[in-house]
Amino acid sequence: MVSLGHTSTRYYAVLGVSTVLALSGCSISDSVGSISDSVSGFSTSPSKSSEKDTKKTGDNQYENEVQDFTVTYMRTNSSLANQNAFMKGISDVASQNSIVDWEANPKTYRAIGKGLRKARVSGAQYDNYKKQLSNGDSGKMEDIQEGYNN
Repeated sequence: MVSLGHTSTRYYAVLGVSTVLALSGCSISDSVGSISDSVSGFSTSPSKSSEKDTKKTGDNQYENEVQDFTVTYMRTNSSLANQNAFMKGISDVASQNSIVDWEANPKTYRAIGKGLRKARVSGAQYDNYKKQLSNGDSGKMEDIQEGYNN
């Protein structure tokens, strides 16, 4: 039996890998680049928990912006005389946060409730706003109330 040295073994290993890569249409530089990209991507790509955190952050951002808009609107307008302007503002916030169906999103109404509380809207005025902003929808009124309470 002929013994191959370490150099010969490496040569045949590289030759074998190169042949496989060539047959599959890759060059060594392509493969090294792909491996390098994979390794660097692995170390810098977010983990699943980070992706969830990012999604939560995005959701929180949307809710915070709706809340802030509500507070600002309530402090600068003595009433909801122009409910359409308020809803247009909420729609704009949703659009900026890539929220498409904001009117069906409970987070929208919970954030409105938080905004109403932060703007110190209470009593009969709060009850009136809650009913107007939800268009009398009991589920949306519950979401506003939940936001107001939390």
